[in-house]
Amino acid sequence: MLPPPELVIDECLDKRLAHELRLRGRLAQSVSALGLRGLDDPALFQELPKLGHPYVIVTADTAMPRDWPSEIEAAGTTVAVIDSRRSDEFLESQWYRDVVHRWAHVMRAQPQGSAHRYSARGHRPWRPKGH
Repeated sequence: MLPPPELVIDECLDKRLAHELRLRGRLAQSVSALGLRGLDDPALFQELPKLGHPYVIVTADTAMPRDWPSEIEAAGTTVAVIDSRRSDEFLESQWYRDVVHRWAHVMRAQPQGSAHRYSARGHRPWRPKGH
């Protein structure tokens, strides 16, 4: 039986999110803490499987699944994209933090190799905006 996936917080999000999630009992690390800081996305996708356990990359890069579909598929990467369309009641950093905390348990249950989009209102499989 595979262990539960670890949430890997991408560099475009605050790396403190990983610490906050761990305080709440979630498996989480930042890209930086894993020693993968500064890698471009294709190199990151090649390195993450070397962790030796399931993972979900959590990112605010809404174009990641569109820009790197074959690289994501080849690595078997699971992607959780935080929707950038936020409510005016949130600062940008608050928005990403709220959405990640709200859906962390669902992100970990995503099918391996899938890409999903998350917002405050819900989540669904990722597809390019307008589709």
